[in-house]
Amino acid sequence: MAVLHVRRNVWTLPDGDQTLAHYAAAVAEMKGRDPEDPTSWFYQSAMHKTTVTPPKPLWNGCQHGSWFFLPWHRMYLYFFERIVRATVVDLGGPADWALPYWGYDAGGTQARIPPAFREAQGGANPLFAQRGNKVNLGQALPFQITSPASALARPQFVGEAEFGGGITPDGDFIWNRHGQIELTPHGAVHNHLGGLMKNPRTAAQDPVFWLHHANIDRLWFEWSSRPGHSNPTADPRWADQEYLFFDADGTEQPLTGAGIEDIAGRLGYTYESNVAITGATPTPPLPPPPPPVPEMSMDNPNPSGPARPGRRELIGASRHPVRLVGRAASVGVPIDERTMRSLGTGLGTMAAQARGRVYLSVEDIEGDESPDTVYGIYVNLPEGASDELAESHRVGNLPFFGIELAQDPRGDEHPHGLRVTVEITPLVRRLEAENAWDDREVRVTFLPLGFTEPEGEDDPPVQIGRVSLGYT
Repeated sequence: MAVLHVRRNVWTLPDGDQTLAHYAAAVAEMKGRDPEDPTSWFYQSAMHKTTVTPPKPLWNGCQHGSWFFLPWHRMYLYFFERIVRATVVDLGGPADWALPYWGYDAGGTQARIPPAFREAQGGANPLFAQRGNKVNLGQALPFQITSPASALARPQFVGEAEFGGGITPDGDFIWNRHGQIELTPHGAVHNHLGGLMKNPRTAAQDPVFWLHHANIDRLWFEWSSRPGHSNPTADPRWADQEYLFFDADGTEQPLTGAGIEDIAGRLGYTYESNVAITGATPTPPLPPPPPPVPEMSMDNPNPSGPARPGRRELIGASRHPVRLVGRAASVGVPIDERTMRSLGTGLGTMAAQARGRVYLSVEDIEGDESPDTVYGIYVNLPEGASDELAESHRVGNLPFFGIELAQDPRGDEHPHGLRVTVEITPLVRRLEAENAWDDREVRVTFLPLGFTEPEGEDDPPVQIGRVSLGYT
């Protein structure tokens, strides 16, 4: 009978457990292999992204800003784990070794990077990497960055503001159709850790990358296990999409979306249960969700699939760019009066009566380098608000993971800015009920989350071209 490998929480491994010791030994062994060996540490990290040219087979394959983000990374992690396990066995370790996950979403101590990854030990620790925001000194990641509560609450997999991302073609391009799990905690944790982790071209060189992605994969497993949630396996564009990876014996092996949904039955692994996840600020309940809104025009080859709903309509946009350098910044978003007249009612009333949904998009995000700072996105934040009140106005996060790739793409791709979209209907409904909603303008504030460097030291600058409101 095949062994079912159990990925366990790195913070709750029992005393004397050797999982990380075996991982460290395997990482050291893989780092010592010929860089052209597909089972080497260098080659495996380059399969995500790399700065090295010309590319070798299967390099630069990672999928971001797309509904392929989760399946591609599940496949990547699966074959990486098989390579590490084979190396562990070759070094005299157990055949049931499994990659642990970093359950930072449990909060408290578990929001700190595990001690085994913090100390350089004079260059002798293969798990060490330089990182930002004092995480190697034991600084905890803030809950706004680690909590997946908002992503897990999304009812649909498909959609730019939904759990798994918007429909896109295949291709190693940042498509700007990020699902909520890809933004937070995925991208937010990448940015906050800094160092190698904040750039897709170097992220997989950090040994903690793999524990971070094991947690993202676990959260996907949890989301899809909840009643009413389903992956888009009925759509052949997702289910039949095939990607190639190197197995432990160095051979290329394919997997498809349909082949990875059943992680225990098809891939031979599962997760131990995590402790309770940090909750988000309670908001009024939403009406039943409409079909996901397509973010780009694509033919649907599946006649039995969902009908294409109406597109999201623009109802307001900022008039000036916003520059972020590590401090708070705000911008007004005027709401178009003509659009309001065509609706026949105010935006707040429409949302309160469950006649539509309201979305906020941060667009044309450009910068030469990703900062270590993640910003919270706040709507109509009262001046001098307490932490609790401010949190009730936070509608999402603004991480910048991938900003370098968007500005400097490979091949014949065009440079472009990033975009982040979140649904703000619950907040609009609440403010309307409190008589605190203004149908003339929305004020959007960006506040740095967590530890920041001393005042006076600016972050690498990031510019936001536009902040817009849309409704369906």
